[in-house]
Amino acid sequence: MVGKVHSAAVLGISAEIIEVEADVCGGFPSFEMTGNLGKSAKEAKNRVYTAIKNSKIKIGPSKITVNMSPANIRKEGPHFDLAVAIAVLCAGGVIENRELNDILFIGELGLEGQINPVKAVFPMLLKAVDKGYRICIIPKQNENEARYVRGILVIGITSLSECVAYLRGIKEIQPVSVQDDISGMISDIDNDFDEIKGQKALKRAAAVAAASMHNILMIGPPGGGKTMTASRIISLMPPPTGEQCIEITKVYSVAGLLNNGEGLITKRPFRAPHHTITAAAMAGGGAYPVPGEISLAQHGILFLDELNLFDRRTIETLRSPMEKGTVTIDRVYGKYEYPGNFMLAAAMNPCKCGYYPDRNKCRCTQSEINRYFGRISRPILDRIDICVWAGRVEYDDLKKDADEKNNTAAMREKVMNAYKLQEKRYENCIFKRNSCIPDKYISEYCVLEKDAEQLIKSAFDKYDLTARGYKRTLKVARTIADMENHDRITVSDVAEAVGYRMVENG
Repeated sequence: MVGKVHSAAVLGISAEIIEVEADVCGGFPSFEMTGNLGKSAKEAKNRVYTAIKNSKIKIGPSKITVNMSPANIRKEGPHFDLAVAIAVLCAGGVIENRELNDILFIGELGLEGQINPVKAVFPMLLKAVDKGYRICIIPKQNENEARYVRGILVIGITSLSECVAYLRGIKEIQPVSVQDDISGMISDIDNDFDEIKGQKALKRAAAVAAASMHNILMIGPPGGGKTMTASRIISLMPPPTGEQCIEITKVYSVAGLLNNGEGLITKRPFRAPHHTITAAAMAGGGAYPVPGEISLAQHGILFLDELNLFDRRTIETLRSPMEKGTVTIDRVYGKYEYPGNFMLAAAMNPCKCGYYPDRNKCRCTQSEINRYFGRISRPILDRIDICVWAGRVEYDDLKKDADEKNNTAAMREKVMNAYKLQEKRYENCIFKRNSCIPDKYISEYCVLEKDAEQLIKSAFDKYDLTARGYKRTLKVARTIADMENHDRITVSDVAEAVGYRMVENG
C-alpha cells in the first residue's frame, strides 16, 4: 500500500509543492529515502522511525521506501519529517489516505515524537493558499507566522500523536485565528533627526536619499554624525505597505530570523554588518543557501560603516543587486533567487587618520589618501547617487535647538510629498520610485527646463560623468524637484544633484 501526502520545498524565498510517497511492505526491515535529498532531509528516516516508535504507534517490521517528487527540485531541511511520518502511517494503515489530498504538512520531528519549529513556514503557507490547499498542519511554535495568511485553515500541533489523533477525528484542534488588518500594527521609528545638531547639508542629503531610496555615501571625520544619520533615515520614510511587509517577512522567515515567534515584520529593516563580513554572508548562499544581508535589507537600509575597510569582493557583490534588485545564487543542484531592493547608506573617513583635509591634524601623505580611497572601485562609486561631506560639528551648533527647516517634521513633510508625487506619477508603471526609472523612460519623466539642461551638459563635460552617473544625477534632480513641488526640473534642482556627484572626481 502506498501513502501520499504533500509538503513544500523552499527555493529562494518562494516554495514549491512536494509530493511525499511511502510504501510499506514485507521483507527485510529497512528505511530508504529517494528524491534529490539534502543531508538533513535524508536524516529524516532516523528521526521519523524513532518518533513513531516513541509515540506508541505500532508498525510491524517492514521494508519502508519513501520518495519525494519532483526529483529535479532539491529538498533541504528537516521540515519534511512530519509529511514523511504521515505518509508512512498512511501506507501502514494507521491513517486513511483518502482524506489527505488537500492538507499540507510542515514540521520537524524530535525523537520523542514532539514537533519542533522550522524555518520558512510563511512562504510555504502562501504557496499552499496559491495551490488551493484547505488545511496546513504546522508546528505550534510557528503559529504566529500563520496569523497573516488568509484562505487556509492552519492547525498548530505539538506532537506526532496529536497530529494522528486530529487526522483520525479523535481530537479537535481549533485553527489559528487570522489577523485581518495589519495597518494598525505598522509603526514609525522612534529615532529622529532632532538629536543631530548642525550638519544642515548632511540632513538635506539624507532627506533627498530617503525621498526615493537613493544610495548615499557620507564622508567625514570621526564623530560627525554619519552613523546617527544613517540610522535615522528610515524615520523619514513612509511605513512599508502590506505587500512590502509580506515580502520582508518571507525573507526573514526563510532566514530563520523571526524573533520570538514574530508573525509579521511591519517596520523597514536596518542592517549594519561589520566590515569583516564575507561575500557569501553579504549576498547569501552557503552550503544550504540562505538570504544574505542584501536581502535582509529588503525595502529598508543596508548601512556599511567604514565602507573602504570591507573586503573588495564583498563590496563587489552589491553591483548587480543595486542595478537589478535581485540576488541570484547558482548551485550545482539549482538556482536560488533572493530579493535585493534596498537603499545603500555608506560612511567612511576621508583618510586613514580621519582628519583630511585639515592639515593641522592630518599627517597622511597624498599617496596614502589616494590608496585609502582606491579600495572602492569606480563601478561601485558610480552606483552611489549622493555623496555628501559630514564635517566637524562646531560647539555653537551643539548648543542650538533643532533648526526648524531641518528638524524631523519638516524633513519628513518634504519626503512624504515626494513619495505622493511619485506614487501618482508611476501609478500604472512597474517601477514606483524616481531611483528606479528605467533608462528608456528617463527622457519622459525627467524633463528639464532649458537652463537646467545647459547646466547638466556643462557638468557632464566638466566632471567627466559616465553615462550611468549622468542618468543617476537626473534621477536625483527629479527627486529634489518633487520635494520642492517643481513640475519640471529646474536649474537649482540640477545644481544640487550635481553637487552630490563630487565623488566622481575622487
